[in-house]
Amino acid sequence: MAAPARFTIQVQITGNEETRISNKSGKPYTQAEAYASIPGIQYPQRFKFYCETPNQVPQAGFYECEVELSIKNENLDFRVDPRQGRRIADAKSPAQTA
Repeated sequence: MAAPARFTIQVQITGNEETRISNKSGKPYTQAEAYASIPGIQYPQRFKFYCETPNQVPQAGFYECEVELSIKNENLDFRVDPRQGRRIADAKSPAQTA
């Protein structure tokens, strides 16, 4: 199998997060909100990502995040982890510049 393809996208972490308790494991987890600026799509798209603890959620702001593209079970699989992103100083999303 070939190595995963990688590229970057801009992600805005909003600072909105919610900590809950897993029904299955009984352990707490945090769900944070972000927007991804995807090439070819006019407006940033909202998504949520998981963290084990609230202190794993990056500060609100703009980040450059690596996207990993691979094939799993004959399906395209795209993954991005905003926790591993590189902070961008006061960037503007494409929607803000239009």
